Formats: sequence, structure tokens, C-alpha cells
Amino acid sequence: MSWRESPASMGRKTNIALLIALSLALITGGASFLLGSSSTAWLVTLHGVLGFVVLVLGWPKSPVVQRGLTRRRPNRFASIALAVAVAGTLITGLIHTLDVWAPFGVWSPIGVHVVFAIAAVPLLAFHTVTRPQRIRPVDLSRRTWLQALGVAGVAWGLRGGFDRWIAADRRFTGSHEVGSGDPKQMPVVQWLDDSPPQIDPQEWVLRLRGSVKKDVTFQELATYTVTTQETLDCTNGWFSTQTWTGASVADLLGPNATGRSLQIRSATGYSRRFPMSDAHKMLLAHTLGGEPLSRGHGAPVRLVVPGRRGLWWVKWVTEIRTSDRPWWLQSPISFT
Repeated sequence: MSWRESPASMGRKTNIALLIALSLALITGGASFLLGSSSTAWLVTLHGVLGFVVLVLGWPKSPVVQRGLTRRRPNRFASIALAVAVAGTLITGLIHTLDVWAPFGVWSPIGVHVVFAIAAVPLLAFHTVTRPQRIRPVDLSRRTWLQALGVAGVAWGLRGGFDRWIAADRRFTGSHEVGSGDPKQMPVVQWLDDSPPQIDPQEWVLRLRGSVKKDVTFQELATYTVTTQETLDCTNGWFSTQTWTGASVADLLGPNATGRSLQIRSATGYSRRFPMSDAHKMLLAHTLGGEPLSRGHGAPVRLVVPGRRGLWWVKWVTEIRTSDRPWWLQSPISFT
């Protein structure tokens, strides 16, 4: 019995392995992008390993690509576009890890990484439908499993090397530290089409609605001086640990607040929904590092949410509404 595999068999197994690795990489990448608690750190690790798995599988995939390019299939340009999207995702992921490209404006390595990944989703689905791969009994042999373990081992080693020698300063989310302890050095970023509004603190009013109906002026809010040190971990690829002062959301709502969730709304229309049980650890901050919030950082008031990514830290807060709606019944991200 020969242990040599035919090019067709090797190509089929490589295609199946790439499909699995890319699908899992997209799932773990999306989860890593949205979640920011230490309990989900394993997702970031797995996402990085899967990225290196795709990179390692590029070597046995190259002959398959070369053969495919010689066949004038009508959908080959879609396959080329998929290859470009995957390559762009890998390259920008490595650039973010190495921290060799500083973000400018709304563009950052991790932002472009996400754009490439989103572009790859429909292309991967189209490629899978138009070029289906059938799993055969030989694909589940002991040899195949040993090959898979070998690829996973190499990928794990490469990821470990990056963590130890190249990217040791990263947080568990993959973000790099910027300006901790110095609010003036902390980047100012906006979400999608948000534009920093100019709000006069003397005219600002916080509307409490739902089971609690009350308006709170800035002068009233400023009397709350709960101070805490928390880390803002932005989906733009950086984190910054700062000292925040403000009011506990639970204290603002009072003991009579009821409901399953809280909706925090910005003056720009942006909003996020949270479990009611999180109200005690959420801070409505009016001060950053001992100074009033700047316009770019959410003045006059912004939300501080320990354990969540920056997209949950709503700026320019104008309303808190209690609701019986489950907190998870919302879009993963807000599109306004």
C-alpha cells in the first residue's frame, strides 16, 4: 500500500481544511471584535491560531490554485477576489500584531482587517456553493488526523512565538496600549457616521425613562463623584487605562427601577442595550483624569462599562431607558 497521495486527494483535503479554518476564523474574529471580558481571551488566542493555520495551508493550496488558474472557469474571478480578501485579512492582521502601522483617522490595521474579513464572507459562501467539496472516507483516516494535528501544532507554535517575542505588549484582546494615565494621549475616535456634537453642559439634561421618570441636570450629576480606574479597549486596536469620575447608573435609577434591560442612548442616535444587573458597575462619567471630558471623549457625559469593548462605551449620553426587553435582543453593532 502506497503512502503517497494523489494531487486530487491532497487538494480536496486542503480545500476542506481551509473551509473549516476560514469559517472558524470568521466566527472567532467576530466574537473577539465584539467581546472584551477576560473570560473570552481564549477566543482571541484561537482566532490567532486559525489565522496561522490558514497561512500554513497556503503552501499545499498553491498547486491547487495554479491548476485552477489554467482552467478558464466563468467564476474564477470570484475565486481570485476571495484569495485577495483572505490575503488582505492575513496581512493586515499581522501588521496589527506587529504594531508597525499607526492608525490615521478612521483607518487602522484592525479596521482594514475587518473590512477584508467582511468582504471574504460572501465570496467564501459563493466559492463553497459553486465548488463543493465532498468528504470521503479516506479524508477521515488516521493519516489525515495526524496531518491536521501537525498543521495545528505549527500554527500554535507560530502564534506563541508572536506572543512571546513580537507582540508581548498586547492586551488579551489583541489591542496595543496607548496613553494610559494621560487622557490627552488617549485617541479620539468616532463610531461609523457619528460626529461629535457640541453640547452646552448648562443645557444638557439626562432623561431617565421607563420604570423611572426623571430628568437630571448636569449640575445634579456633577455632585456624584464615584471614581474608578477602568480600561477602554477600542475595536480600533488600542486600549487605554484612565481614571474616570461620575455617577453609578444604579444610583441614578434608584431602588425602584424595574425591568430586564437598560438602553443607553447618545445625542447622535447611537445606542446600546445592557442587562439591568450591570447597572451597579456602569458609570456615567463627567470627568476624565481629574478634568472635564473633552468633546471628542464624550462631553459632557459618557458611559464607562468595565469588561466591554469601546463600542459599548456610549458617548454624549442623553437618555437611559429601562425595559422588559432582553438585553441581547439587539443588533450586534449599531449602524448609526
